[in-house]
Amino acid sequence: MIFERLGHFAARYRVLIIAAWVVAAALITALAPNIDEVSSSDTADFLPSNAPFEHAEEVYYAAFPDDFEAGSTLIVIDARERPEGVLNLDAPTFEEQIDTEVGRFIGDLVAWLESDDAPETITSVTSPIQSPTTAQLMVASKDGHDPSLANKVAFVRVGLNVTPTEPESGRAIEAIEAWLQAHRPEGVRVYQTGVTPIVYDTEAATRTSVDRTIWVTVALVMVMLLLVYRSPVSPLIPLAVVTIAYLVTRGIVAYLGAHYITITSYANMLLVVVMYGAGTDYCLFLISRFREEMADDHEIEKATVNTVHRVGETITSSASTIFVGFMAMIFAEMGIFNTTGPALALGIVISLAAGLTLVPALLATLGDRAFWPARARHRAHGRLYEMTSKWVSTYPLPVILVIVLVMIPFSFYGLTRNVSYDIMDDLPESREAVHGFRLLSATLGPGNTMPLAVVVTERDPATIAADIVRLSEQLAALPGVADVRGLDDPLGLHATGLQNLLHVDAQLELALQMFQDPQADVGTLSPETVQALLDGMRAYLDTLAERFPEVADDPNMLALQELLANPLQLLTRQDELVAAVEGLAERFKTVEDPYLLPVELSELVDALPQPENGNGNPFAALLKKYLTDDYTTFKLDVILATNPSNDIAMDTITEIRRILKAYQDPGEAVVSGGAAVNADIRDTMNRDLPRSIGFVLLGIFVVLLLMLHSVVAPLYLIGTVTLSFTFTLGVTNLVFQLFWGADALTWYVPFFAFVFLVALGIDYSIFLFGRIKEEVGRHGIREGVHVAVATTGAIITSAGIILAGTFAAAMTGEVLGLVQLGFAVAFGVLVDTFIVRTVLDPALATLFGRWTWWPGGVPRSAPQPEAEPVPESAD
Repeated sequence: MIFERLGHFAARYRVLIIAAWVVAAALITALAPNIDEVSSSDTADFLPSNAPFEHAEEVYYAAFPDDFEAGSTLIVIDARERPEGVLNLDAPTFEEQIDTEVGRFIGDLVAWLESDDAPETITSVTSPIQSPTTAQLMVASKDGHDPSLANKVAFVRVGLNVTPTEPESGRAIEAIEAWLQAHRPEGVRVYQTGVTPIVYDTEAATRTSVDRTIWVTVALVMVMLLLVYRSPVSPLIPLAVVTIAYLVTRGIVAYLGAHYITITSYANMLLVVVMYGAGTDYCLFLISRFREEMADDHEIEKATVNTVHRVGETITSSASTIFVGFMAMIFAEMGIFNTTGPALALGIVISLAAGLTLVPALLATLGDRAFWPARARHRAHGRLYEMTSKWVSTYPLPVILVIVLVMIPFSFYGLTRNVSYDIMDDLPESREAVHGFRLLSATLGPGNTMPLAVVVTERDPATIAADIVRLSEQLAALPGVADVRGLDDPLGLHATGLQNLLHVDAQLELALQMFQDPQADVGTLSPETVQALLDGMRAYLDTLAERFPEVADDPNMLALQELLANPLQLLTRQDELVAAVEGLAERFKTVEDPYLLPVELSELVDALPQPENGNGNPFAALLKKYLTDDYTTFKLDVILATNPSNDIAMDTITEIRRILKAYQDPGEAVVSGGAAVNADIRDTMNRDLPRSIGFVLLGIFVVLLLMLHSVVAPLYLIGTVTLSFTFTLGVTNLVFQLFWGADALTWYVPFFAFVFLVALGIDYSIFLFGRIKEEVGRHGIREGVHVAVATTGAIITSAGIILAGTFAAAMTGEVLGLVQLGFAVAFGVLVDTFIVRTVLDPALATLFGRWTWWPGGVPRSAPQPEAEPVPESAD
């Protein structure tokens, strides 16, 4: 009754309805924000709020706000075509080493980045020409991953105060890119990589994918509808209706993304394929029924009313299962799912609303002209469905066994394959961020592109030096860690120079070098400077005596204190000074935990006169970078030995977090970085998959239970669609491994594929089993199944091909994960259409017989009016 009234309303107020939908689409599109600008490609944005990474970022920022970067870009300088490379390594001084064309280019770049002409979002610049220290860390060396590229590759790190997804980040990347291309020397190539450029390129690749998908989808739907209807007018109705519904949905989702939720940049493309696929199917059912009604010589308004009355319940039931499947995604923890699900569910609701109002209004307006140049007429059933349905209903058990035996091996293969969390594998190799990442990985190691930051808070200042050394050694011992940089070894554990700064013996040797340095010749210094040096050394020795009472009476300690008592002795007793320092250093090699913060060493350097071309006090800079002012919180930079996105890196994060548990009392001990994000995604997905899959299946089971009034049929319908999904998963893995060279599917593909295939596949089950139940009541089990399959085969096939075509359009994009998803759903829908719905499910219905409808039972006679549209052949 409701749908009959709706049909009358659509026919009577058709002009008003058409105008209302067009105006709504225009206004919402004009007023809503651009969905590309309010969506995110940064996976970190979709982690649950309780993810360890989120907390680690908060701790990091609170402890080291000046060091924390919301975003960053690594400018990779490729000088492989330059014979001299990046630096002149044979020159005797650092100033001469960096005096090359590439060095001067880097100098100009740094000067521009630090100028007022550069983007305001830049907060810090670190370059290899800054000091010998940075040169060691930022220029490929002969000890690197590829010795042949030594001195041929370098990078400049640029910190940004905006997150990678903010528009200002994109503008900064573009401005830097423009400067680089305008000023790079001949034979030098430059790339930007790192967190922000990777997100930027991902968004660009996604936009390209969306644009291609829309155009290919429209073209495919147009061609398929032309083949179905053989009319240039009929296909325009679904295209117009679905496009209007899509524009309305896109605007609403964009508004929600701007103010309430974080939506993925993939949401727009998924809206396209889902709405053009499912929405076109709804239009297909309505138009097919309208043609049958018009062929029976009904006048336009009556045909419109009958169409909505007969088909409205079918497509509403279909949309309900899809809606429930998509809404069940809200139970996922990952934001990419729990926000995309409701967005897609909204798209289904609006598609249904447009189908039940706008389609009838257009049909009532066009009448028989909707099928021009032909007239509305009935179409015969295809022979294929007659033969298939007869065979299936006659030999159900062999049919079931053959299909299941073929699908199970692929299902097992699909379920036992790992997934990939590497965003680099998702992007095309032509993207600059990928070029830069690959080159940097080959020369300075993949871990340098996304270093980890370990922060430990609320330690005892008296023992924090020992904590730093101990934790550094524990982390460095992990197989997945290439290096650890901190206050003890700022260049890393395997570098030369500035090593073991927290070891007292190393500090004593450095102090001795200061006094032996020609610039620190006591005889040439002012009395004030000499006094400052002496005061600094005395304070240092007093600290040693207090911190290590076992050396307070050491002869070397006493000798040093006696020498420092009289500045004149330093000029005449240099040998004794050297011997005392060296002896005390040897003594500290036998002391337990001989570690001390180099605070006094920093003060000693401050007391020395600085050369004009110096770079300031290195100890002060290191203290600021790796230690808080109250000496209770420290930081370590951890360089991974492998790609930060692979399983080894994620397993390493798990091990790091296990080690850090021992440092969480009384403070915090956290790790942040790209690998930490991926580890949290993996952990979240391990929780999400079983829970969310359970909610999706439960929700769809309840819908089927209510619609079919049966417990048995919903169980094996869900079983067959799940088998279809696992079979598809195996085939997809195999296809992309053999033809795309992909080792694994992208991590979000199996989840999305499951929801789409189950929700959209059950859609056709409702249509088929509603007809089976009706025909079994008329003809008995075998003949009823045969008639139902024969009469619904064409319409299900047409709808399935259209839906598969829209998802196949996603394969034209640049993002590999979306290509994989497009293939998986398109293939799965075709399997569902031609095998599961046409063969396997009817065979099961025949085999179970009347138990299929338990406990509701089958009516003895069919309802007088048919509840579904008379299908047409695909011929």
